[in-house]
Amino acid sequence: MDISLKQALVFVPKNEHWIRNVLIGGLLLFFPAFGYIFPGIRKLFFAPVNYFMVSLFVMLAGIVFLAVSGYFFKAVHNRVVHDKEGLPDWKYFSYYIYVGLKSYIGAFILSLPFILFFLLLMFFAPISFSRESIPFILLAGVAYIVYSFLFVIFALCFVRDFKISSFWNIKRAYDLISGNINNFVMFVLYCFLIAFAHLFLLGILANAQILALLIPFISFYVYLIYTDLFAQFIQSKEKVYSNEKECLV
Repeated sequence: MDISLKQALVFVPKNEHWIRNVLIGGLLLFFPAFGYIFPGIRKLFFAPVNYFMVSLFVMLAGIVFLAVSGYFFKAVHNRVVHDKEGLPDWKYFSYYIYVGLKSYIGAFILSLPFILFFLLLMFFAPISFSRESIPFILLAGVAYIVYSFLFVIFALCFVRDFKISSFWNIKRAYDLISGNINNFVMFVLYCFLIAFAHLFLLGILANAQILALLIPFISFYVYLIYTDLFAQFIQSKEKVYSNEKECLV
């Protein structure tokens, strides 16, 4: 089974009630992204600074990001573990927060060595930009790419059982990639391609005045495209394993 970008791009509209699911996800992301732009809310926060309201806003925004993350992983999990087509229903909101929290904890633990590395770079790097700072910038860029690469691999592992320890399950990560390297390369390339297209579109919308309000909805739609790519890759590994097993019989 090869990874199909076309399938990923048309995956969302094929789902029943996809417009409702995208609207709910987009509205959730709209709150932390644009809630502060409304004059009444901004005045409530900053005239004068209301630390309680700011803290409440940050807490609610955190809950939103946890829920969206949990929804993402649950959408992939349903496809590859329970063989369920379609998108999950938003009525299990609290469960998505729980799954999202576990994914954030796992990702944070995975990032600790990289955070330490970035702190060391900041400590030794020149204060102002100069020729001497270029090697530090390059090292930071390489470290970020390595972390992103590892995060994607272990996120694929996390999809299976929602265990925090999956974010450093090296054996499972190796088993997922071994014998399926071509599909993994295509999977990563498609993820980068969608990410660049997403950033380009956000750049256009951010300068399009009222159209900027569409950003949360488009971003959530892109998250759903990623769910299909994740599911396709895991299923491609299962197909490779199945073919190998048939050959041994």
